[in-house]
Amino acid sequence: MRRFVILVIATHALALTRIFAGETPDSGDEFTKVKSEYADVLALQGTAKGEILTIARILRAKPRIAVDQTTASGEYCFNSGLGTMVHFATQPEGTAEDVVYEFDASGLMAAGLDPSRLQQVPERGQMKPGVWYFLPTGQHDPHHAHAMGNPTIAIAIDVK
Repeated sequence: MRRFVILVIATHALALTRIFAGETPDSGDEFTKVKSEYADVLALQGTAKGEILTIARILRAKPRIAVDQTTASGEYCFNSGLGTMVHFATQPEGTAEDVVYEFDASGLMAAGLDPSRLQQVPERGQMKPGVWYFLPTGQHDPHHAHAMGNPTIAIAIDVK
């Protein structure tokens, strides 16, 4: 009986060794890939880490609010709803429009906002940080590459 138990243990150990030996390179490569891909996130500490994890939880709960606008504008769009969006430049070093906030201006106009006092939204890359812009209904939005269905106000932020 003792020989049988030792034989079973040895067989299992050999099988596990082969399984792990076969998986080790893939697991190592996968870990290296994940570590490289998420290096910026893994390096965060404190409030920045908490903030990115909070945003990740929101996106995990409702992934459709993440809009890929990289082809249209080189940006990702966080469309939180009610005409409120924030765009993040994928290459912030090449623009002063690192973050662009866009809001449906309908309610503000109903409350008295005079859009004639705002500059028109310029072509992508031409916004001055900290300046509010206006985009009339049906006008081409350079951050979406299509016309917007509502009047929109926008402001760019250069985080550098």
